[in-house]
Amino acid sequence: MKIYLVRHGESKANAKGIHQGQKIDTSLSKKGLEQAKKIAERLKDKTFEIIYSSDLKRAYETAKEISKFHNLKIVKDKRLREKADKEDNQDLIERTKDFMKDVKKHKGNVLVVAHGGINRFILGISTGDRKKGAELGRKLIQSNACLSILEKTNQDYEIHFFDCTKHLN
Repeated sequence: MKIYLVRHGESKANAKGIHQGQKIDTSLSKKGLEQAKKIAERLKDKTFEIIYSSDLKRAYETAKEISKFHNLKIVKDKRLREKADKEDNQDLIERTKDFMKDVKKHKGNVLVVAHGGINRFILGISTGDRKKGAELGRKLIQSNACLSILEKTNQDYEIHFFDCTKHLN
């Protein structure tokens, strides 16, 4: 089982250099829509059991582009939202761990489309070292419409790709 972790395409706020968090819910920019189409093309031949997406527009619009190649309903999940203004890292870790409990129930590949912050915590926590995971979660930078892939190994996951954007070139 693999988790295909995608960061949303460039949003209109990203294009203006505005940090969005949860309060600003903007759509994809023209460039972001093109990025979403390119990641969708890259993933069109992959098989997924389920598609999870943040319910915020920029992630959901990216997930919709990818889902055009798959006969799957997108499951919107508020736990995949970007970090809230007053949310501390421990709250974000708990939210991420709660989401990952649901992901671990799946036998087939899972697609997750979310945001840079929550994706960093998914990557960090999934590797099994909780302390390292929290530290990793604060430091990893991801490009818009990037792909990271985690593969299940026993109880934890191994990162196979991180911040891959070859489909955007």
